[in-house]
Amino acid sequence: MKLMLAIALLAICASACRSGASKTVAFTESNEARTAAALSEDEKHRLYSAALAASESPLDTDEFKNVCRRIGIFDVNGNPNDKYLAFVSQHVEWGMKAETDQFRHQIDTREKARAYINEHSPR
Repeated sequence: MKLMLAIALLAICASACRSGASKTVAFTESNEARTAAALSEDEKHRLYSAALAASESPLDTDEFKNVCRRIGIFDVNGNPNDKYLAFVSQHVEWGMKAETDQFRHQIDTREKARAYINEHSPR
């Protein structure tokens, strides 16, 4: 339940941080969109979960912002994009599935969560 509350709070806080993008940023965003498209939805949710688990206050970390950028829900400036709220909503549903319990055990410490990110995050 704490995870659900944290996700909801992140969604609210992050939606207040949006900003515009220049042509250079748009080019970089299109590259990142291709990277995100290469990931399955399950992989995106796993990376997002690991990014949440890797820190006590994820919004304050570059690691969280980098993961969100790589999965296509943050822009290159580290701000949520138009896909963020929909993704967080889907993430809550994903997190309620019984099959996610095994994954949660894989990332049940900050160290394990960071290791998962390092191993599975596209560069």
